[in-house]
Amino acid sequence: MQMSEARRYQQLRPHLPYLKLNDASEALPRVLDQARSERLSLTAALERLLELEVEASEARRLTSRLRHRQPPYPAGLLLTRLPPPGSKAA
Repeated sequence: MQMSEARRYQQLRPHLPYLKLNDASEALPRVLDQARSERLSLTAALERLLELEVEASEARRLTSRLRHRQPPYPAGLLLTRLPPPGSKAA
Protein backbone atom coordinates (compact mmCIF):
# COMPACT_ATOMS: atom_id res chain seq x y z
CA MET A 1 0.00 0.00 0.00
CA GLN A 2 1.49 3.30 -1.08
CA MET A 3 1.17 6.30 1.21
CA SER A 4 -0.10 9.55 -0.29
CA GLU A 5 2.17 12.60 -0.34
CA ALA A 6 -0.20 14.52 1.93
CA ARG A 7 -0.23 11.69 4.48
CA ARG A 8 3.58 11.47 4.45
CA TYR A 9 3.76 15.23 5.01
CA GLN A 10 1.34 14.96 7.95
CA GLN A 11 3.55 12.25 9.48
CA LEU A 12 6.80 14.13 8.82
CA ARG A 13 5.70 17.51 10.14
CA PRO A 14 5.56 16.59 13.89
CA HIS A 15 8.93 14.81 13.77
CA LEU A 16 10.87 18.02 13.16
CA PRO A 17 9.74 19.90 16.31
CA TYR A 18 10.15 16.69 18.33
CA LEU A 19 13.79 16.67 17.23
CA LYS A 20 13.98 20.39 18.11
CA LEU A 21 14.33 21.36 14.45
CA ASN A 22 11.78 24.15 14.78
CA ASP A 23 13.14 26.39 12.03
CA ALA A 24 13.23 23.44 9.63
CA SER A 25 9.65 22.64 10.59
CA GLU A 26 8.54 26.18 9.78
CA ALA A 27 10.45 26.17 6.48
CA LEU A 28 9.30 22.71 5.37
CA PRO A 29 6.29 23.80 3.27
CA ARG A 30 8.32 26.49 1.49
CA VAL A 31 11.26 24.16 0.82
CA LEU A 32 8.96 21.43 -0.50
CA ASP A 33 7.27 23.92 -2.82
CA GLN A 34 10.66 25.17 -4.04
CA ALA A 35 11.87 21.60 -4.53
CA ARG A 36 8.82 20.81 -6.63
CA SER A 37 8.99 23.99 -8.73
CA GLU A 38 12.77 23.86 -9.22
CA ARG A 39 12.75 20.07 -9.66
CA LEU A 40 15.34 19.61 -6.94
CA SER A 41 16.51 16.16 -5.97
CA LEU A 42 15.53 14.84 -2.56
CA THR A 43 19.09 15.32 -1.39
CA ALA A 44 19.19 18.95 -2.55
CA ALA A 45 15.85 19.70 -0.86
CA LEU A 46 16.98 18.07 2.38
CA GLU A 47 20.27 19.99 2.26
CA ARG A 48 18.38 23.26 1.79
CA LEU A 49 16.08 22.46 4.70
CA LEU A 50 18.93 21.53 7.03
CA GLU A 51 20.97 24.54 5.93
CA LEU A 52 18.16 26.81 7.17
CA GLU A 53 18.17 25.00 10.52
CA VAL A 54 21.95 25.25 10.87
CA GLU A 55 21.94 28.98 10.08
CA ALA A 56 19.20 29.58 12.66
CA SER A 57 21.06 27.49 15.25
CA GLU A 58 24.29 29.43 14.66
CA ALA A 59 22.41 32.72 15.04
CA ARG A 60 20.86 31.55 18.33
CA ARG A 61 24.26 30.48 19.67
CA LEU A 62 25.85 33.78 18.74
CA THR A 63 23.02 35.70 20.39
CA SER A 64 23.41 33.59 23.52
CA ARG A 65 27.18 34.09 23.64
CA LEU A 66 26.81 37.83 23.26
CA ARG A 67 24.14 37.98 25.93
CA HIS A 68 26.17 36.00 28.47
CA ARG A 69 29.55 37.42 27.56
CA GLN A 70 31.85 38.29 30.43
CA PRO A 71 34.16 41.30 30.28
CA PRO A 72 37.84 40.40 29.90
CA TYR A 73 38.56 41.87 33.35
CA PRO A 74 36.82 41.73 36.72
CA ALA A 75 33.96 44.21 36.84
CA GLY A 76 35.23 45.95 39.99
CA LEU A 77 38.71 46.50 38.59
CA LEU A 78 37.76 49.68 36.80
CA LEU A 79 36.41 51.18 40.01
CA THR A 80 39.57 50.42 41.98
CA ARG A 81 42.29 53.04 42.09
CA LEU A 82 45.68 51.49 41.90
CA PRO A 83 48.56 53.14 43.77
CA PRO A 84 51.09 54.88 41.55
CA PRO A 85 54.14 52.84 40.64
CA GLY A 86 56.85 53.00 43.29
CA SER A 87 54.57 54.07 46.15
CA LYS A 88 53.86 51.86 49.14
CA ALA A 89 50.33 50.60 49.39
CA ALA A 90 48.69 50.91 52.79
